[in-house]
Amino acid sequence: MVAEVYLHDPTALLAAVNPSLMTFAEGVVRVQTAGITKGLTLFNSAKKRYVGMTAWSGMPTVKVAVTIDAPAVVELMMQRLITDD
Repeated sequence: MVAEVYLHDPTALLAAVNPSLMTFAEGVVRVQTAGITKGLTLFNSAKKRYVGMTAWSGMPTVKVAVTIDAPAVVELMMQRLITDD
């Protein structure tokens, strides 16, 4: 059996401290607030263009991490957890 550890919160901090561990895309993020998909996060890449006004129009864009160097993140976390400095 392999133990898995999810490092969501510390990885979010690493995005600010060492963004070179990730690649980012820019776009609009929305969260469903009702129905069966309540809480679902939707991402619309800024590369998409629409002819008219849509629910995505006029929304601010953000940078979203889309890939991560997972082995480097785990190694960095383990170094920080094990060392005394």
